[in-house]
Amino acid sequence: MGVVYKAEDTRLHRAVGLKFLPAEMLHDPAALERFRREALAASALNHPNICTIHDIGEHDGQQFIVMEFLDGATLKHRISGKHFPFSEMLELAIQIADALRAAHAQGIIHRDIKPANLFVTKQSNAKILDFGLAKFAPVAEGFSVSAMPTATEDTLLTSPGSTVGTVAYMSPEQARGEELDTRTDLFSFGAVLYEMATGRMAFPGNSAAVIHDGILNRTPVSPSQFNHGLPPKLDEIVGKALEKDRKLRYQNASDIRTDLQRLRRDSESARMSLVTKGQSATGIRKKWKAIVPAIIAVATVAAGGYFYFHRTPKLTDKDTIVLADFSNTTGDTVFDGTLRQGLSVQLEQSPFLRIISDQQIQQTLRMMSQKPDVKITPEIARDLCQRTGGRAYLSGSIASLGSQYVLGLSAVDCHTGDLLSQEQVQAAREEDVLKALDQAATKLREKVGESFGTVQKYDTPLDQATTPSLEALKAYSLGNKTQRENGDTAAIPFYKRAIELDPKFAKAYASLGASYSNLGETASASENVKKAYELRDRVSEHEKFSIAAFYYTFVTGELEKANETYMLWAQTYPRSPGPHHNLSVNYGYLGQYDKAVAETLESLRLDPGSSDSYGDLVQYYVFLNRLDDARATYQQAMARRLDSASLHFNMYCVAFLQGDAAEMQRQMVWAIGKRGIEDILLSYQSDSEAFSGHLGKAREFSRRAVESARGADEKESAAEWQMNAALREAEFGNATRAREETASAMALVLTRDVQILAGLAKARSRGSGGAQGMADELEKQNPLNTVINGYWLPTMRAAVEINRNDPSKAIELLQTAASTELGNPLPQVNGGVFFYPIYVRAQAYLLLHRGSEAAAEFQKFLAHRGVVGNCPLGALARLGLARAYALQGDTPKAKAAYQDFLTLWKDADPDVPILIAAKAEYAKL
Repeated sequence: MGVVYKAEDTRLHRAVGLKFLPAEMLHDPAALERFRREALAASALNHPNICTIHDIGEHDGQQFIVMEFLDGATLKHRISGKHFPFSEMLELAIQIADALRAAHAQGIIHRDIKPANLFVTKQSNAKILDFGLAKFAPVAEGFSVSAMPTATEDTLLTSPGSTVGTVAYMSPEQARGEELDTRTDLFSFGAVLYEMATGRMAFPGNSAAVIHDGILNRTPVSPSQFNHGLPPKLDEIVGKALEKDRKLRYQNASDIRTDLQRLRRDSESARMSLVTKGQSATGIRKKWKAIVPAIIAVATVAAGGYFYFHRTPKLTDKDTIVLADFSNTTGDTVFDGTLRQGLSVQLEQSPFLRIISDQQIQQTLRMMSQKPDVKITPEIARDLCQRTGGRAYLSGSIASLGSQYVLGLSAVDCHTGDLLSQEQVQAAREEDVLKALDQAATKLREKVGESFGTVQKYDTPLDQATTPSLEALKAYSLGNKTQRENGDTAAIPFYKRAIELDPKFAKAYASLGASYSNLGETASASENVKKAYELRDRVSEHEKFSIAAFYYTFVTGELEKANETYMLWAQTYPRSPGPHHNLSVNYGYLGQYDKAVAETLESLRLDPGSSDSYGDLVQYYVFLNRLDDARATYQQAMARRLDSASLHFNMYCVAFLQGDAAEMQRQMVWAIGKRGIEDILLSYQSDSEAFSGHLGKAREFSRRAVESARGADEKESAAEWQMNAALREAEFGNATRAREETASAMALVLTRDVQILAGLAKARSRGSGGAQGMADELEKQNPLNTVINGYWLPTMRAAVEINRNDPSKAIELLQTAASTELGNPLPQVNGGVFFYPIYVRAQAYLLLHRGSEAAAEFQKFLAHRGVVGNCPLGALARLGLARAYALQGDTPKAKAAYQDFLTLWKDADPDVPILIAAKAEYAKL
């Protein structure tokens, strides 16, 4: 049906497969329709075991499909007359059954399930290929889905009564040309399962005789007759899948998947039972308390001796691992979540290991239809590991032994089920549990393949890297969990509780600071990051990089130092996505958006489940005017069931720039009632209204934004939204109201960011004296701050000089801002940047009657629509451009520019001073 080439997606920098119709089929209507339907069917599905379809297109008359690039081989090539190892066969079969479940849930049957259409990647992940014969089907008996389309002549690729598919894998009803439902795929899957188990086809051949003598009238020999190591239960599963009467067959893919999963569990239990029996000692009738310590000691010594003499690496620096939750049989809830958090901190010190992020785990759990707070048992961890392309999962346990505790750690290959390594340690008291966990984790790191040198170098004791308090670590763990599930506002009380329990808990201060930063509460962020920095000798080397970089960003404002730290962090920990993600944010502050995109893509390569990185990527594409890429990235994140506030904020901006009012409204509705989120989109909407001159509506949305932020106890955000409104009033010509709004905001809270905005608002509303003093004070308090000294202070002082009627001095002062003027610096009260240095410089050129230079500055707003977004200065720049053309004596261009502005503001409030002035100026032309 197709010819497939490996290709590079030059927009998202990834390998893809391009599937073309063969030349001889280009004019075959049926082939073209099947080709189109393949893309339609597969693209409707989003499942890790179904080949992803990215796009469909046409070039020079050639139809093509863009699909994900897969590295491996088809199941047909993998079998080649030999049966699969039992455990591997079960894992692949479970994955295929789950993919069929997902397809059938969408009302799609494949109709050509066979080994040649099943792919196995090098990571042992199964993928269903080639939906060229797929159709929408009626619901099978016993299978219930909502909104499934009914089969009509339009949805069928072939007419009823015709036979499609591959003969040796057809169901009886398919061979007879009858109406099909999802159960036909289950018969074909049974034939595939038979071949995987035996290396032989259930119905060999490819002729009409196969249908008559095999599929319709013969039951194949049980798989265990050819492969004597197979359990009878597999014979039952295959036999039920291959029932001639579909009423007696499995009725849905979920049931066959469940039976396969149960067989896997029972097989593993049987294997573990044999191991246990083999290790049984004599004298089992002795008292339990006397024998358990001896067994533990002997097992520990034996394991240690074995691994000392057999230290072959189990993992490589390309592998990833999943952390399961600890099994806690002590009855003490203080260990729940806490030990997994501690293990995560210990292992993240390793430059060798990479743990699948909790964000990616949450995303994958959603795809598995699991609740986000489900306990990650070893079985679920194994499934997560396989779905995320991991190599192994780590599970742990804690049990009471009298007054003592026994901790166990196991590393298991998630594809073969082989035990890679395990550790068992004891703790005499509850207070010693973290130390014991630390010892076990350190030993495990070396045994799974990490070099002794890096284990020794990066091995800060856990009670120092976090806290010696189990209660504090539990509160911190709950904070992280809450932040992932409900956002930063909800997480803050848990981080505060962790700090109350241990005032020297540096990592908790750092996380609290990060949450405040995400919410725009920069004063509180700075305060907590500064405290973490003071306690940085109490964290791991990995965390030291993070805290130092945050300190340079949010406390001293030295972005160059922060970037150097991120680069060193990335060099030391090449598998960590954190430094790349944060470095991209700093590049965004500085206006280096191409670099920001590159770092974000690297962050996503290392952590594909990061919704925050997807949100940032949407933003940077917007800033680069790549709106189609921005929307596609948002849709890709939604398809992967990723979600974050930044995704919605930035999609709102995309919608504004594309004039998509419905999408803007959807994002507004999404934000309603969400603490720490609603206020941001309300302020966004105030700017959108102001962009069109709807000042009254803008004021109302700003009022609601302030009220929402205050309701979430975010005073700094409330003050910043009010300052946003004050600056708008100043630029629209309402100087008195601007000063009133400024005074009100300063009375609410007077942080550094509020002072920046207040100083600028005072200058732009002719309050030069107060503005000059505030600028001097800001410089005194922030001598090293890159953004304040390079962006905001030159702008504030230039505005003051304009008020003093010295525009030449203003232009001179603004030379300092040239390198960052296109940036996206804090404070981001408009959800982006104001382009204020450019706007003030343009105003200075107008006062000097240098129309050409003024026009060049105003043109920057039009050339960088993505960065300007819905900032009202973007609308006023059109008026500025008209004034600049008028100064040049170019009346036609001036008229056109005035008309552009007045058209944009055709429904504007009529009493806006700057609009009144614009109409008068246009009338004179």
